[in-house]
Amino acid sequence: MEKSHNAGNFLFVIFWWIVQHVNIRWAHKLLYWGLRDGSFPSGHITDPELGLDMFGRHFPSPIGLGDGIDKRGNTLDQLMQMGYSFGTFGPYTLEKEMPPQEKYFFKKDQAIVVQCTGYRNPGLLKMLPWFVKRRYLPHFVGLDVVIPAENEENNIKQGRHFAYVDEFVLMAQRSAPYCDFITLDFSHPNSELCVLMVDASTILPIIRAVKETVNQAAPIHPPKVFVKIPLDLNMMEVPLVAQTLLSSGADGVVVAGPMSLAKNTRIRLQGAKEHQMSGMLIGKPTHEYANELIRRLYAVLQNKMPIIASGGIFDGASAFSHITAGATFIALDESSLIYEGPVVLHKIHKELSEILREKNFKSIVDAIGSDLQKDQQISSSSQPNGQAVSQSPQQASAPVIQQGTPVAGTGNTPPPQQL
Repeated sequence: MEKSHNAGNFLFVIFWWIVQHVNIRWAHKLLYWGLRDGSFPSGHITDPELGLDMFGRHFPSPIGLGDGIDKRGNTLDQLMQMGYSFGTFGPYTLEKEMPPQEKYFFKKDQAIVVQCTGYRNPGLLKMLPWFVKRRYLPHFVGLDVVIPAENEENNIKQGRHFAYVDEFVLMAQRSAPYCDFITLDFSHPNSELCVLMVDASTILPIIRAVKETVNQAAPIHPPKVFVKIPLDLNMMEVPLVAQTLLSSGADGVVVAGPMSLAKNTRIRLQGAKEHQMSGMLIGKPTHEYANELIRRLYAVLQNKMPIIASGGIFDGASAFSHITAGATFIALDESSLIYEGPVVLHKIHKELSEILREKNFKSIVDAIGSDLQKDQQISSSSQPNGQAVSQSPQQASAPVIQQGTPVAGTGNTPPPQQL
């Protein structure tokens, strides 16, 4: 394992660690101040076991950063210098949107409830000059783009998918030359698109139009197009959504929060007040929900489309469980940085390497989706006379990688999370 390290401001890190154990809200504010100032240590940890090749380039590890961390372009590149393999700016709407200030309620067991009715951001058009300036940096970064709520109301009146296509295409056209990937965000619990994920007649035209647009706007190096799906997705509808994604030509699928507390009544937050239960949840309680969704997606997608997973990743074990469920990449969300600090990356790298050796995996690639093959072998060995479990034509035609995770056939969701 090769290391390169910059100690940063040691006194600031100690001060932040003390504040983090006293008042997590103050630590949240200090975190971003320290990142902008370069006070946290930076460095790269390279372990060949964690490397993988995808999208025509080599990634030193599967660990990167999801959206929601940096909307103004002042922290993500500093975080990338610590060794994260990729990062996501945003989410962005086309124009500036400033709804009432976001309210954070920090709960036990590393859970955060966020209350905000819209997408608080400076707008993609305002950020474009900054993206132009940074486009030659070596970091693999992308943009998360969304449709604001007021535009969705107009879409319903005008005929849904045509209005959605126009706005997503415009954002893709403007940003394509300056990023490595664009994530079409259909995951926000307050979004109409969150409900329409199972409607192929709405989703397919959007993805295909954006794919065509990025190829025209950046013909030499067109950005990849990812689709972000909600954790609130009905598990019985996952195969349909997966087939829609395969038909669309998307380059990857992002499984990430937040989760709506109002929709997921199985989640109970200790000490939460009634008005907080209308908010959105990120953090450790979302991990099991994300894991189940990843398993069901991977059962259909397998190695035809990479899965970028987020949700409750705080250590190597939680990252490894997403990977064995079928995720190719792991995107840490804001809760990981707030509760563990930016150097959580080094902890995850170290623990992942140890787990791979303990489980006798030669590389992280061999572990991707390993649960699926394991469960298939168990099912096969349990059949009388050694007969193998019959497969559907869809499963039989799908390419088989070294390992993977089966889909539970019951449609049951994970048990309630007590915080």
